[in-house]
Amino acid sequence: MTQHTSELDQAIAQRLEPWTDRLGADRKAYFHHVLRVLRLADLLFARSGGPGEPPSAREEFRTAAVFHDLGIWAAGTFDYLEPSCALADDWLIAQRREDLTDVVGAMIRDHHRVRPAGSATDPTELFRRADLIDVTFGARRYGLPYSAYSALTRRYPDSGFHFKLVELTVRRALIHPLSPLPMMRW
Repeated sequence: MTQHTSELDQAIAQRLEPWTDRLGADRKAYFHHVLRVLRLADLLFARSGGPGEPPSAREEFRTAAVFHDLGIWAAGTFDYLEPSCALADDWLIAQRREDLTDVVGAMIRDHHRVRPAGSATDPTELFRRADLIDVTFGARRYGLPYSAYSALTRRYPDSGFHFKLVELTVRRALIHPLSPLPMMRW
């Protein structure tokens, strides 16, 4: 396993280890995306002044982050929300954390909602916002300074993640022109 600099990096690398072959050349790109999303959730949470542990220390956020897009590779589809939820459910059950299946499922299913999924401190909305910041290269930041996003991309480089998203979108649009982004929700 590659040397990682923090407990969070190690925990995420360990959770992704079984998916190394499926992720293939996209492993580093996805690993970095997961870490950027978690760190962005931490920044948003700190900005909100909410009590408790930061999202990256919470099981529901770590699980949602690891599995939220994994269905793309595991199920070989761009309509990946339900396959990603199923993977997360299986993992939570194996970890005897069935108590988190509902919240993790909501976080995954709604991470591409167009409209807010709750208050700014609601776990689903916090996760949605963190993912959107990363997917938009920091163009949409919910009050975070661009320098914060830029620092994260230096620590966890894109490694082709956004190019992969464009590639998948184009491929899907050619095959399903009336449904190019099946993961989007209102």
